[in-house]
Amino acid sequence: MSRFGIRRLEVCLALFLAYAAADAAGQTRGAVQTSQIKPVYPENLFKTQRQGNAIVIGKIDAHGHPQDLRVLLTSLSEFSKPALDAVKLWEFKPAVKDGKPVEVFLNAYLRFRIQSEKRGDVEAPILGGLDIMAADASGKATAPDGFPIQIGKSPTLRAEVELDVPSNPATRTLAVRVEVVSPKGKSYPAFQSPVSVPAKANEVRFPTVVKLGDDWEDGVWFLRFTVEGKYAGAGQFWLARDPSTFHFAVPGGV
Repeated sequence: MSRFGIRRLEVCLALFLAYAAADAAGQTRGAVQTSQIKPVYPENLFKTQRQGNAIVIGKIDAHGHPQDLRVLLTSLSEFSKPALDAVKLWEFKPAVKDGKPVEVFLNAYLRFRIQSEKRGDVEAPILGGLDIMAADASGKATAPDGFPIQIGKSPTLRAEVELDVPSNPATRTLAVRVEVVSPKGKSYPAFQSPVSVPAKANEVRFPTVVKLGDDWEDGVWFLRFTVEGKYAGAGQFWLARDPSTFHFAVPGGV
């Protein structure tokens, strides 16, 4: 190969590395699950055929490992241990912000189901999924699910809600209330509206947008859901004025 050819190859390689570095530096994405172990349905419940959910909170560290896991709510107490055992074995590609791996919060919603005519039915409304993201003033998400939300930069948060409900042959509405709960336990009303559930449906999905207070403190906050006046679960989100320097400890629950 001529010197010109070698030099051109060196220039192309240098440009490729420069573009790759620039791309990596600007890359931001949420954690990507690569392995999801399903929870084991407790043997002692097979005769009753009772179904339900478990909600586990924690965080995904910068290596993609679930950490600081806590059971927040279960339909039945027997679901607690298998839910924790399953989430401990989950694996992720870590979230990345500006090309660097970062820790993010984890809200895990696990369904315990059996093969029967009532597959999917729960005995009472309970969250089956919740994504919480920083959002602009119009409520459009501006960051992936799980990222800390920067106070003073994001005027709102957006939550995508999955609510599992007992099925009913008729269309109906459910009174849903959402509160924001501070690290110190102070509650702020965020959403209150009847939610329509189609006939025979055992889940319903809807979004909600919450305006953030400029005076809200750094720490772990919760969106707390009640349906027809009864607690239906929650999900955590993290607030910080400088997310790059704030390290969050996951609390026991709300």
